[in-house]
Amino acid sequence: MEKHVEDIKAIISKLRSTISKEVSKKLDLNKCERVVNKLDSFSVTCEECQHHLLELKNHFIQLEANAKEIDADIKQHKKGIHDIVSHLEKKHKLVQEGMYLSLFMSIGMSLGVVFGLIIFDNIGLGLPIGMSMGIAIGVGLDADAKKKGKTI
Repeated sequence: MEKHVEDIKAIISKLRSTISKEVSKKLDLNKCERVVNKLDSFSVTCEECQHHLLELKNHFIQLEANAKEIDADIKQHKKGIHDIVSHLEKKHKLVQEGMYLSLFMSIGMSLGVVFGLIIFDNIGLGLPIGMSMGIAIGVGLDADAKKKGKTI
């Protein structure tokens, strides 16, 4: 599998140099590299990860061949990456970067509104308090997941 990973990374770096930054951002090549690394680490024990790695290699070869008309393939590319990320999240219990931050920030804001109305009798005071608490918890959990190697 090492050969596939090296080939994919070479194609990604070649794509970065040939396509515009806007298209590169739409393709989210940094996330693709992280996904390839995670698939490589799990491909030893997971057949589905091996299959996804081969699919990804073929997909990037096709993207490289059609570098001039890449805009048409962006939707298909995003769907393929989403399917792979979904597999990594469900089967291998990984989380995307910033997932806990966004989750706990929204929960904190909700609770901040409630506590702001009940305790402080002022929404404007409860909202930032709840949001800051949610951000603190979310950042902590994201850092913990990253430290354990559980992020995509």
